[in-house]
Amino acid sequence: MREVLEAICEQDFLSCSYGFRPGRGAHDAVRALDGAVHQGRVNWILEADIVSFFDRVDRTTLLEMLRGRIADESLVRLVGKCLHVGVIDGAEYSAPEVGTAQGSVLSPLLGNVYLHHVLDSWFDREVKPRMRGSAQLIRYCDDFVMCFEHEEDARRVMAVLSKRMERYGLTLHPDKTRLLDFRRPPPTKQSGRGPTTFDFLGFTFYWARSTRGRWWMTCKTRRGRLRRFRGVVTDWCRRYRHLPVEAQHAALTRRMTGHMNYFGVSGNFRSLQLVLEEVKRVWYKWLRRRGQHHRLTWERFRALLARFPLPRPRIVVRIWAA
Repeated sequence: MREVLEAICEQDFLSCSYGFRPGRGAHDAVRALDGAVHQGRVNWILEADIVSFFDRVDRTTLLEMLRGRIADESLVRLVGKCLHVGVIDGAEYSAPEVGTAQGSVLSPLLGNVYLHHVLDSWFDREVKPRMRGSAQLIRYCDDFVMCFEHEEDARRVMAVLSKRMERYGLTLHPDKTRLLDFRRPPPTKQSGRGPTTFDFLGFTFYWARSTRGRWWMTCKTRRGRLRRFRGVVTDWCRRYRHLPVEAQHAALTRRMTGHMNYFGVSGNFRSLQLVLEEVKRVWYKWLRRRGQHHRLTWERFRALLARFPLPRPRIVVRIWAA
């Protein structure tokens, strides 16, 4: 059923949507953001986050959206039955009246359908024609940013965006939704960073001085994501410190490779170095606690790393425009 719905809905989705779509991903959304900024027509960023999006989707409205595109009522009824399936969490069973079932293969697609009508089409057909300057929406599922050339345009959209969301039962996070002055720093500013930063898809974006002396937008891994990854590695090393070193090395390598495959983008090399050093420190800490005799020293740990090397930081995905 997902493949049937996807074949129908993909014809309608706009190019500003990147989440859970064939041939598109988070790195493509970051490339689109980079391209918009480096065209020189992005001076204001509207950073937004929807509170518990999948838990607040109005099912009746969603089914009406599907009926506007799908003539087969039996298919729409089948989607409605999938929406009303309960969820088992451990020993607890729940059947919420709103939202889409978390973990369902249909949830990402249905979320895209909902936001296509609520946000994408509205921005493309009603907002952009009323703007004085350039305006662009970049969305990955329920995480999105809006880029504006003029402050007046940005503030007008900021004023109506929450009302648009409330009309469809959604709420913008008050702390994570903000309007930022993201103009390129003047050439006379010779060092440091730009005055503002914003977060999108696990990255923090900011202005920095390049080696050629020009200001360019770059990124680093978001602090919260680094903290979360460190917590995952610490918990794993603590729980499985009794395993053979070979097994521990293989597990840590898999986790680090997965992290670098996503966060190993242009401009983020320093964050990857920090991850490597943190994993070394955590692994050393818990290997030392495996026994009271023959405590592991740094010299012995370095010899162990020479035998079981951890993945070195590397840029996997080229993002930035030339």
